[in-house]
Amino acid sequence: MSLLMPHATDPIAVPRAAQIEEVLRKARASHLTPRILLDDQTMELPPEVRDAILDLLQRFAEGHGVIVGSLDSQLTTSQAANLLGISRTYMVRLIDAGRMPVEYRGTHRRVQLKDIVEYMENSRHERAGKLDAIAELSARTGQYDNDEF
Repeated sequence: MSLLMPHATDPIAVPRAAQIEEVLRKARASHLTPRILLDDQTMELPPEVRDAILDLLQRFAEGHGVIVGSLDSQLTTSQAANLLGISRTYMVRLIDAGRMPVEYRGTHRRVQLKDIVEYMENSRHERAGKLDAIAELSARTGQYDNDEF
């Protein structure tokens, strides 16, 4: 496995997720600094690493798949499109329209993982704002039967 490219992992089985949840519960209840055991050496984890590992474990415990990668990883347009769940053609359109930063390696486009994550977050906020506006307009024009949102 290359650590320079993002690594995707599917959700884990429920029994294992429950075990992870139990370990997390004990870790949070304890005020001890988590350590990691590699071969025969124990190492104390810096707070940033501890928080990232606990977040990763929490996501597995909740039944989510995860992607682990460095924010500065360079992805091809196909890899970026797959991550966003869009076509490569649409990804290229986003780049050409200036909505997605890109670096060129010769004639090949490369997109940083951090830019993809930022685009996903911005899109989610934009979508939520539009849905709120539609709901407000519908409520104002009587399209809802006094349903509370």
